[in-house]
Amino acid sequence: MKFGPKRGHFMFIFERFFRDFGLLIGALLLYLIIGDAQILWQNSGLLVIVLIAPITRLIQYRCTYYSIDDKQLVVQTGLLNKRRQEVPLSNITTVDFSQNLFFQLAKVYSVNVDNASSISDQQSGTVKMVLRIEDAVYVKKLLLAKQEQEPEQEEKLGIEINAAEGALRGRKLEERISQETSGNTILATAGEIFLMGLLRSKAVVVLQLFTYCGVAISVISKIFLEKEVDGEQVMTDLLLSISAPLLIAFAVLAIYLLGILVSVALSTVKYYGFRVTDRETSIFIEYGLLTRKTHTLMKEKISGVCYRQSLLMRIFGRGTLEIFAAGYGGNQDGQEEVAMLYPVMRREKLYDFLERFLPEVRYRETPRPAERKAMPYFFLCPRIFFAVSFCGSLCAALLLASVPKEFFPWFMAAGGLVLALAVVSVILEYKNAAMSASDQLVTLVSGGFNRETVLLKMEKVEFAEDHASQRKRTKKGIASISVGILAPTGVCRHKVRNLGLEVFADLRRRLIY
Repeated sequence: MKFGPKRGHFMFIFERFFRDFGLLIGALLLYLIIGDAQILWQNSGLLVIVLIAPITRLIQYRCTYYSIDDKQLVVQTGLLNKRRQEVPLSNITTVDFSQNLFFQLAKVYSVNVDNASSISDQQSGTVKMVLRIEDAVYVKKLLLAKQEQEPEQEEKLGIEINAAEGALRGRKLEERISQETSGNTILATAGEIFLMGLLRSKAVVVLQLFTYCGVAISVISKIFLEKEVDGEQVMTDLLLSISAPLLIAFAVLAIYLLGILVSVALSTVKYYGFRVTDRETSIFIEYGLLTRKTHTLMKEKISGVCYRQSLLMRIFGRGTLEIFAAGYGGNQDGQEEVAMLYPVMRREKLYDFLERFLPEVRYRETPRPAERKAMPYFFLCPRIFFAVSFCGSLCAALLLASVPKEFFPWFMAAGGLVLALAVVSVILEYKNAAMSASDQLVTLVSGGFNRETVLLKMEKVEFAEDHASQRKRTKKGIASISVGILAPTGVCRHKVRNLGLEVFADLRRRLIY
């Protein structure tokens, strides 16, 4: 046995500190501010329920042991019902480190070990540990070093320690992680991270701001006014109460600008110090200010990449580069994690970047675009149906409801804008749709306002299928093509609509399975 059996670090209990203890701390702060202990007694049942989570974490910490030998990682857990999980070392895809502020102060790592089965929603293939820095680095070396390799070959993996483990124990974290870049390293500048936050789509951020403000209004009203108030309804009524359409447009613009500021701030905090390092057989990624994360991706486990561009990014000729690898990205601890390979780069630099870090997924040929005869079929989509229905609903409202005539132009403009945006989106999707296949790579281009260029390793393709009605297939010779790969849920399936059947036939001839 090379490691363990050993229990993790005690800080495992506080890994989800704000989630497990946030409500309890909030209640105590409320008591200190208001000075009324009656509120605590009224909610004592809720506080008892809140304590269940940290008690469960304590039991899990006391009853969980980790061990590693030459072939597998073994996790033994359970108080009454014992459970043993064995993960073969050859199946491990990634070993990632993360540190929140509490972990940085305690000098411990949260270690996430993923294998191929971790791409499911249940995260059944994920092993989570909290270890001291020295133990975490040693465990990472053992998990990523293949058993058949010689010691000098293991050094080429670029793991954070060398054979002299004792010498590494005295080093600082930055010397083990950030400064030990034996391969090619690119550090994202502060300007690039700022630009990513500035150019990314703001729709989700604006909706989040609206929701958070609504929740804040509800909580404050409950505490200080002792009233049940629907915060989101209050904000909606406030916007609708503004009589002048110009003021409404100004409010929408103000919210959007606030969304830009929040997006820039969140991107800067999350991806601060972003760096990517080529370590021959693996890619090492590190980023984060408040929560520091490191990801080591074995190149042989990587399925492909995606160059993603929002409308603003397309205007300025830039985009974000994401990667498809089991264990990186997807839903992690209830939050959607973007598998970022580089925050933002010019399109003309994409080829050089892939040539340097992932030459097996670089461009090899120009994708074949959708044919002109396929354009009408792009308009058969939910966007157009929704836009037409929206315009019809507005017209019905104007005819049947007693709407003042001065509002007629505004209603007509709103309906026309929605319909125009839907049409432009469909036209852009038609212009973007393209696909090609070679013996090593599948290239798919799709999207309307947001464009995606997906490059997939042919050897990682798990299935390919086409969808079309009988008329489209026989008379027009076009179909929608889907390609599936081994990747986290949400990015494991990629589709391009209304391409020629000869494109799919070329892909099918080259499939390895």
